[in-house]
Amino acid sequence: MGAIGIVRLSGAKSWEIAQLCLRRAIKEERKIFYGNFYDSDENVIDEVMFVGFKAPRSYTGEDMVEVYCHGGVLITQKILEEFLRKGARLAKNGEFTRRAFLNGKIDLIKAESILQVIEAKSEESLKLAIDNLKGKLSGEITGVRKALIDVLSKIEVSIDYGDDIDVPREEILNDISNVEKFLSEKLAHANRGIHVSTGVTLAIVGKPNVGKSTLLNRLLVEDRAIVTDIPGTTRDVIKGEIKIKGIHFVISDTAGIRHTNDIVEKIGIEKAIREATQADVLIFLLDSTTGFTQEDEYILQIIRDSNFIPVWNKIDKIENIDVISKISQTGDDVFVSAASGYGLRDLEDKLIEKVKPLITDGHLSHITSKRQLEHLNLVNESVKRALKSLNENYPLDIVSIDIRNALGELDKLLGRNFTEDLLDNIFANFCVGK
Repeated sequence: MGAIGIVRLSGAKSWEIAQLCLRRAIKEERKIFYGNFYDSDENVIDEVMFVGFKAPRSYTGEDMVEVYCHGGVLITQKILEEFLRKGARLAKNGEFTRRAFLNGKIDLIKAESILQVIEAKSEESLKLAIDNLKGKLSGEITGVRKALIDVLSKIEVSIDYGDDIDVPREEILNDISNVEKFLSEKLAHANRGIHVSTGVTLAIVGKPNVGKSTLLNRLLVEDRAIVTDIPGTTRDVIKGEIKIKGIHFVISDTAGIRHTNDIVEKIGIEKAIREATQADVLIFLLDSTTGFTQEDEYILQIIRDSNFIPVWNKIDKIENIDVISKISQTGDDVFVSAASGYGLRDLEDKLIEKVKPLITDGHLSHITSKRQLEHLNLVNESVKRALKSLNENYPLDIVSIDIRNALGELDKLLGRNFTEDLLDNIFANFCVGK
């Protein structure tokens, strides 16, 4: 339900189908017109506005029509059904953007940024997505691609026409070094862009019945996890999203970690350990009423090298905080009551302190997805191998192999070389209308 509904058609017969329903010709493209929309029995479904676009001057690069109707569910549904009766079919998730990519209107990085604009949960993530939609990262990658093509051209000339054209080896070495330096600088700050775009991952770990689910619900200000006094209630990872002082967190409540013979609980514990090792920051939740136990020591050995905060829960149930031996040597221990909310502000402040180095290192990276990061890492590895071969006086045709491999990864990144499975994976998360 909304003020205005939009039904979009794309494809060679878009204008023909729309004109049958509007009972009038669309005489000019890219201009908005007013009229009635009719069903097959000549009944008026709604008063509408409509715009026609001709290929390639449209979002998808194909002929398109957009109809703007009143935003009632029934009205938009009836208009959609009428289009289907006239020969259209339902779009798949992200199919309009997919067609825009296949028709050369955008590259794959820009296609990803469209979804990131829609899903942005902070001002900084929105800015990154819009920058990439305007071509920030695509332009940088295209520049790297051009530089490597120039290098490959010099290598090929040296191999094929070495007797007539002398391209100094030092010149090729300098060109590749410049590319490697640029890539290394981009990759050094890549995680910041990913954290800003997708959120900082935060996991709550601890032994059973320590209050992890209660803390999750308190942080989310809603009941997402089941809370009982029975140890081992949480058997799977439960996720939610929160924003603390402008930073977006993806938070996970995990199963209590302990030694057990219960097969189902073991699976939950394995997931909890995996979540703990992959998270950007951990809340290591402890029970103030029991103090530090052998079960806590077992968990501490698992997460010792992680970025974690010791958090003592149920502080409202003990009389003297001083009897608790702090785990952190730097004073990071936090004391809370998940049930009452006591100490929650201190916990949030400590979380911000822990994650700020991840996203405020002073450099803004426009790498915003793990797919982009994986391809650029492979590009950089190939470029470094090429440099090593040059420095060790390997033949230039050996160097050219690594340069070609780097160009292949750049083409995959931009979408010049792609598989249907890759496109299915990227566009599966888009809404139908985009």
